[in-house]
Amino acid sequence: MLLGSTMASATVVISTGPSDPWVSDLTARARWGGNNFESVMLNEGVALPATQRNPAGNPVWRLGVAYAFRLAWDWSTGTITWQIDFDRNGNFVASESSTFVKSLRAGQSYNYINMTLTSASQGNGNHSNAIDITGLSINGVSFADTTAANGASVTRWFEPVGNTFGNIEMLGAITFRNTNGNGAFAQERPNLNISFVGAEPVPEPAAWAMLLAGFGMVGAISRRRRVTVTA
Repeated sequence: MLLGSTMASATVVISTGPSDPWVSDLTARARWGGNNFESVMLNEGVALPATQRNPAGNPVWRLGVAYAFRLAWDWSTGTITWQIDFDRNGNFVASESSTFVKSLRAGQSYNYINMTLTSASQGNGNHSNAIDITGLSINGVSFADTTAANGASVTRWFEPVGNTFGNIEMLGAITFRNTNGNGAFAQERPNLNISFVGAEPVPEPAAWAMLLAGFGMVGAISRRRRVTVTA
């Protein structure tokens, strides 16, 4: 459901999200992990270890400093790209970039984008954490800054006007802060999750043909076995 737009001619607007709960398909996550900050992607809620970047905290992250990020979806190839400028040099190099190809999604679109900031601690109950998202834009449309602090979880939904998302490019910056200066981040997992949400993907005609061919092969093998046993 549309709520309105920051621009009269915007192609992406703030939304209330789907009326029925849909499962997030592909997700990009950034979180504070112990003494460092790392990023990873998830496929239907399952983390993809090969996409994890900066898990050892090198370069070292600084609290209270903004780090640029980019999340992109190429619908024609089914490729998602998640980038964070860990060294803050203005470029996304290979060590700051992850990609994942979901061939089942190739040529298909998404209905919503969900962005959730969770500042709650997940261990000792200390909520002196804050996450800021600034300079956010989606396909060239700018949105207001978002903050979650001291145990709060903030969710934002976005959807395109009159259509579904084809290609997606999200740009912005993320800042993790310790609001009381008491080391609350040391063993916690405050995090940012950005998910693409859509209906279940429908296999392309070529995929259906391969699937049917596979069934036919299995059937032929089964019939051959029955004939052999009978003989």
